[in-house]
Amino acid sequence: MNNLNIDAIVAICALMLVWYLVRAHLRMTQKNSQTDSILMEDYLKKITLVTGFSVYDTFCKSAEGWRVSADKIELDFRIYLSSQSIPFYVKDFIRKSQKHIDELYVAKGNYFTDKRLLLFYSFLTLLFWGGAVLLCLYVFPHILPDDLGNIHLAGPP
Repeated sequence: MNNLNIDAIVAICALMLVWYLVRAHLRMTQKNSQTDSILMEDYLKKITLVTGFSVYDTFCKSAEGWRVSADKIELDFRIYLSSQSIPFYVKDFIRKSQKHIDELYVAKGNYFTDKRLLLFYSFLTLLFWGGAVLLCLYVFPHILPDDLGNIHLAGPP
């Protein structure tokens, strides 16, 4: 009886561990994959959060590498505000500085929160598993009468 309980607990724990590792692997590959579509507006938001510059300042900074007049920047920014259409020079600026934006954004504290949350859930999982093992090995055998403990050995009449 105890061997069956222990084997069942070990099998469930192994299954949960494999499931957790697969989920962690899938999350890591999704974060690092280059095939995901780049949402330019998210990167514009990240730039404003990291640098403290406005979106208009980002438009002006991205136009420095291209020969774009100030009037064209004003017109493109008005179009961006009305239809969320991002001009080519801003897309190029974001594409070229995507790696640096991500590094600066992660350094701002977003990764630290995820690490703390992961640590919390790890301890919570260990607490639940430890409680389950304690219940199965020590509490249930003393509570259940011997007749109920051997019920799985009974066959059909």
